[in-house]
Amino acid sequence: MKRLISGLCVVLVAAASFTACVDPQANQPATSSSSAELTSQPPSAASVAVANDVADAMVDRIVALLFREFAVTTPENAAVGSEAISNVFHDRNDTMRLVGDVDPLQATNHPQDQFEQDALAAAKLGNNYTSTERVNGRWMVRKSIAVSTAFSPTCVHCHSNFNGLANPWVGALMVRAEVR
Repeated sequence: MKRLISGLCVVLVAAASFTACVDPQANQPATSSSSAELTSQPPSAASVAVANDVADAMVDRIVALLFREFAVTTPENAAVGSEAISNVFHDRNDTMRLVGDVDPLQATNHPQDQFEQDALAAAKLGNNYTSTERVNGRWMVRKSIAVSTAFSPTCVHCHSNFNGLANPWVGALMVRAEVR
């Protein structure tokens, strides 16, 4: 898992600030229904475990996508890569987003709620953060994976704002999976 997280840090840095990751309304209820929806009772441990597995699988897929992007990004095609990643982390995608505070390229890359504020604070120290909580009446597993610039020289192709930073920890990948 540590290797996965380190790999994720390598991959996510290039996307951390140049995407319009999520709509500020992302915490609005989803349209699907579930057994855990709109209940005050905590979900079962088994349901939380499944949601954790889903969140971990999301991270795995995002890492694969971003590793591919790192492999092909050059100064000459950085704008294309930036646009491609922006199509993955867009304002209507409320299940995954990139958050940071080092001059993000999009306003929506700033923390949008208390979880994201706490998770970003942890990420700036190189720590991941996880919580199971209610979001607009639905139980969610929320995970934050710390993102660092120290793992890939391609970061600066899209993020000139990362040049010369004293702290390489620039943000976090946020994912959330509904507990059903």
